[in-house]
Amino acid sequence: MTKRFLPISAIVLSITVMFSCKENSSGDTKINTSTNSELPVNMDDSSRAIIDRAIAYAGGYEAWNQKKTISFDKKSISYDSTGKVIRETNMHLDYMMKPEFRAKLTYKLNDTTITLIHDGQKARKFYNGQMSDEQKDIDAAWNSSFGSQFVMCMPFKLKDPGIKAEYAGQVTLSDGTPAQVVKTAYTEGAGSNPNHVWYYYFEPGTGKLLANSLYTKNYWDFTRYETFEKTGGLIMPSVRKGYVADTLNKPTRLVSVSTQYNITFDKGLPEDYFKMPDGK
Repeated sequence: MTKRFLPISAIVLSITVMFSCKENSSGDTKINTSTNSELPVNMDDSSRAIIDRAIAYAGGYEAWNQKKTISFDKKSISYDSTGKVIRETNMHLDYMMKPEFRAKLTYKLNDTTITLIHDGQKARKFYNGQMSDEQKDIDAAWNSSFGSQFVMCMPFKLKDPGIKAEYAGQVTLSDGTPAQVVKTAYTEGAGSNPNHVWYYYFEPGTGKLLANSLYTKNYWDFTRYETFEKTGGLIMPSVRKGYVADTLNKPTRLVSVSTQYNITFDKGLPEDYFKMPDGK
């Protein structure tokens, strides 16, 4: 039996808990794309203006909608309570965004190659090419596939169907930077847990994305967007730092650093690239 490993980093946990797995009787995770695409976007005027400004700053929604695939490498480092590195992972990620969602993520832990594939209908996790049927691995493949794309594609994902947004005022970040805050949640059926609430911090004037907070069941975390990389005419997140938080905009201990690089749009991928090995 292939040895199982712990999740790749603390930040993956904090960004993927929002996604709920919808299973059929065979255990396959399904995407109801027709339902999701019809869900309304509900925003007040202030939040809409801030999000539109952020997207314009990042390159524009029209340019974003022309992208069919995105590929990148990601280095994730996790820290314990003393600041000691407890895990370091290097992953390659490929996503098809149009005409429908596909994902393939690959990384190594010790001598084990781990691959997560979402073929548009189901998600599976492979250890050295061997598919796991354990539910926790199916869930991990689903959650990591969507979670990694979600945070990478900000602020464009804030226009996705099913989002609810409202302006939450202005705050000052710990480094003294002023920020406008937009509170967001997702309606049932949007692939998100409605109990989770996200807060996004934007630079007044420019609309630049600065940070986000996640609240769920008396738990807070905080992520700071440190640097960005411009590619394909768009400004994409590069370095993000994740913190435990006491409450909104109150980060405490650093728990992770994620670095995205080699970001490429519309990379030529083989037709069967997202197919499950052995036709499964």
